Amino acid sequence: MTLHRHRVAISAIALAAAMHGTAAAQRDDSYTWKLGLNIGAMAFQTAGQPQTTVVPSVGAHLLIMAHRGGLLVGFDEGVGTNERATANVLFNDVRRFQAVLLAFPVSGPLEPYFGGGVGIQQVVGPRVDHNLITDPAQQASILSAAEDASASGFLTMLVGLQGRWKRFTVFVQYEAATSPSDGMLLQSSTQTLVGGIRIGLGTAREGVTAGGN
Repeated sequence: MTLHRHRVAISAIALAAAMHGTAAAQRDDSYTWKLGLNIGAMAFQTAGQPQTTVVPSVGAHLLIMAHRGGLLVGFDEGVGTNERATANVLFNDVRRFQAVLLAFPVSGPLEPYFGGGVGIQQVVGPRVDHNLITDPAQQASILSAAEDASASGFLTMLVGLQGRWKRFTVFVQYEAATSPSDGMLLQSSTQTLVGGIRIGLGTAREGVTAGGN
């Protein structure tokens, strides 16, 4: 956990420096709103599945561009089937909400970007395995404990590569989050690798005309 936090702190410092150093040069998609949709894979570990589990993921986000950086706010959902959180608890999906500051240091046909942020991740709909636990009182106790351990906060780092054409942006990105504290259903770092498209919705500031419209 400490190592992940140090990495996120270093990324945040680099992000701030990059955004400050390039603030004077405006991109042709500066000050625009973009709607993003993505599909890919999510990897995670639980106490019941100590080996890394990889499931399909889908997500959406809103990217608000500034000079050469932006704020990404969105969610991702890893779609599983009867995943095992603990010996007695099953679930299907992992859902994450996050806000990430991004820097775009290069403007061109292919543009690398990176950033760091915070979020909340949740095991969706934990349930007791009734094939193993048949006593109603014990089921209620296990379910209550599982629900209390289903959600946790995280810090995250993100790197990506994108190509832009008029209002449309195609991208691929990798993201790694810090590990939850002990006792949570999710363990170790949750990671995603996704690709998708962003569509320019218009300007985010009055009086500005940008190519992302």
